[in-house]
Amino acid sequence: MQTTNSMIYSKIIKRPMDFMLSLIAIIVLSPVFLMVTLLVRTKLGSPVLFKQKRPGLHEEIFMMYKFRTMTDEKDDRGELLMDSVRLTSFGKFLRSTSLDELPGLINILKGDMSIVGPRPLLVQYLPLYNDHQKQRHSVRPGLSGLAQVSGRNAISWEDKFRLDVKYVNQISFVGDWKIIFLTLKKVLVRENISSETAVTMEIFRGNEVMNKSLKKNLLIIGASGHGKVVADIALKMREWQSIAFLDDYENSKPSLGLEIIGNSKDVNTYLYDWEIFVAIGHNATRERIQEELETQGATIPVLIHPSALIGEEVNIAAGTVIMAGVVINCSTKIGKGCIINTGSTVDHDNLIGDYVHISPGVHLAGTVRVEHGSWLGIGSVVSNNIEIIKGSIVGAGAVVVKDINEAGIYVGVPVRRVSDGKDSNFS
Repeated sequence: MQTTNSMIYSKIIKRPMDFMLSLIAIIVLSPVFLMVTLLVRTKLGSPVLFKQKRPGLHEEIFMMYKFRTMTDEKDDRGELLMDSVRLTSFGKFLRSTSLDELPGLINILKGDMSIVGPRPLLVQYLPLYNDHQKQRHSVRPGLSGLAQVSGRNAISWEDKFRLDVKYVNQISFVGDWKIIFLTLKKVLVRENISSETAVTMEIFRGNEVMNKSLKKNLLIIGASGHGKVVADIALKMREWQSIAFLDDYENSKPSLGLEIIGNSKDVNTYLYDWEIFVAIGHNATRERIQEELETQGATIPVLIHPSALIGEEVNIAAGTVIMAGVVINCSTKIGKGCIINTGSTVDHDNLIGDYVHISPGVHLAGTVRVEHGSWLGIGSVVSNNIEIIKGSIVGAGAVVVKDINEAGIYVGVPVRRVSDGKDSNFS
């Protein structure tokens, strides 16, 4: 519920503030408008503006403006090609910098939109909303909003609508300015521009379809700290109705509201009704368990945190987990059973073998090859065109500038081999 101050702000102050700020922004940014207009006309042709009908306040339809980011390429039948083909590198730049949104300032000036509010979605979604979700149309749609600063296209439809309604019910002057500053920050660092599976945001197909698409159950082997993080990712993915642990340690305690329903000896009971994920940090143990499960016909998923950014033509094999804040650039192949830990970056054309563990904050340059069962320590860096042989261990903060051709433990800047690693507990 809105407070009296919130109602005064939303009814009396918000619209004049939007008008003045959008007018000032248009005047100040007019050279940028002109420059982008000329570039779009030169690189993508005419028309310069993308126009589309969108529902606004009280579901009234208006024409929303953006700078065009796609070509008009068509197939032999005269139908437009898929978005990923028509979206050029220039178009991607406009989106990643949010320059394509600048014409939205005209919509704000006209009163179609606000600076802050739920994003205006497609007209065809209107019949698909439930009563709770329809509340998003009780205010003007925004150029940015609470859902956008909480993940933009990288969060689920359910979370978008929840955040939209939260904004409507808690609208305030201070809250709007927080969202404005967070938007500017995200634009500058270019965070969470697209969802992990599409060039543009996935289509909303309605609540009934979303509920039917849920898989039945997910079983996580290992309830330790790593298992807890894996479970947190699975919960955020919202793809399973039930999630539970198996763990062999007697003193393990349930976490995140999930139960421990047995130990690893019970796994055969769940082979056919559950998807099974091995959340064991030790590479060799993880490999042994996953290989046994695959032999028995288990379904093993890939887990990807919603905040991870995954490029085009990235192949990720079964049993791999991609954690929060990870960036994996185009044409990279990641084997099965890998751990790509928090905040790591994997540049283009990398080849990561099976059961590799990449620790938090690791950075791999382009065309790196990391072979089976290797472990890269926290904050380590690997230069481009490097090969790391099977079973290697690279210490925390180490820098690899030459190929590692002999398995062992490597530390330092640049790395040097300090042990054959045969007595190590890390692989």
